[in-house]
Amino acid sequence: MDMQREPRLASRMEPHACAALLFALSVVACGPDGDIGGPMQLLATDSNVISGAECSLDGIAFAPDANVTPATDARPYFSFFATSQAGMYSLPAGEHSPKPDPARGYGGDFGGLAGADEICSLLARRSNPDDQKIWRAFLSSPGSDTEARVDAIGRVGQGPWYDFNGVLLARNLEGLLPNAKGRPRGAASPLGTRFSDENGEEMWQSGKDNHDTLTGSDSCGKLYDDSASGVIATCDGWTSKTLHGKEGNLAGIGGQIPVGHSWPRAFSLGGDAAVGARWINDHTISGCEPGATTSEGAGAPAGDFRVGAGGGFGGIYCFALGAIPPTR
Repeated sequence: MDMQREPRLASRMEPHACAALLFALSVVACGPDGDIGGPMQLLATDSNVISGAECSLDGIAFAPDANVTPATDARPYFSFFATSQAGMYSLPAGEHSPKPDPARGYGGDFGGLAGADEICSLLARRSNPDDQKIWRAFLSSPGSDTEARVDAIGRVGQGPWYDFNGVLLARNLEGLLPNAKGRPRGAASPLGTRFSDENGEEMWQSGKDNHDTLTGSDSCGKLYDDSASGVIATCDGWTSKTLHGKEGNLAGIGGQIPVGHSWPRAFSLGGDAAVGARWINDHTISGCEPGATTSEGAGAPAGDFRVGAGGGFGGIYCFALGAIPPTR
């Protein structure tokens, strides 16, 4: 299949009263063609959005786990973070990862999974200099003729995972699966609501809408079904910053590139407490172009194919293998 680097246009509403109703009142939803419908219409439009209770680890191919935590590591427990914008955008080129644009970032091109893992490692070692753990990005990938597909949930080890401050994210993979509010089942407060970055600082910042996080995954951490073998959902295996998908509406429904939320927006449409809060897959964006939008507002406007178009900067989640629980 030839994935042309051109926009794949879908029916799209204009940014008018429907957006105001959705984001100001949170009681109605805009359908994929711009019609105004009930909340359940919004919740039912993406088969990749799955109730946390339905998630399981059945059928997952797991990557080998490992323990590389030298005695000199000041934080042997440090094994999870959401990348900060300042951290990502200031990295140099790596062996696999390209140098990001300092103002626009990587877009969807991390240099494949190897490059994304390298980005995680570089950030972890910047904040925790003696860190030698094996770091992996929480990203799914479609694979190729010579490589098998990858589900994000299967490549991050078996746990446990703690943030820079030693707060528990989850003790095992079951604890990573979403609860009724879309957050990790096993997370301790405050990590259960708001994730922290590589420096242990909360991702949430007053007045900033920076929570969209690339995953390429459905709500359970498996490769997103984009009707294109996962190529669009993963920006061509995390190697493209030009690929466009279908345009979604202002609610993030109808696009093909899934993002999770590092901290929740509590819309609770249709009585579903997970809407706006799902950490793995909350909604979609439309393209893989570099660029950030962190000012508060509605979803991505028409014709915006940047990874940050809906409120973010193209960030990712990072997990380390073989963490040692803190002693306290």
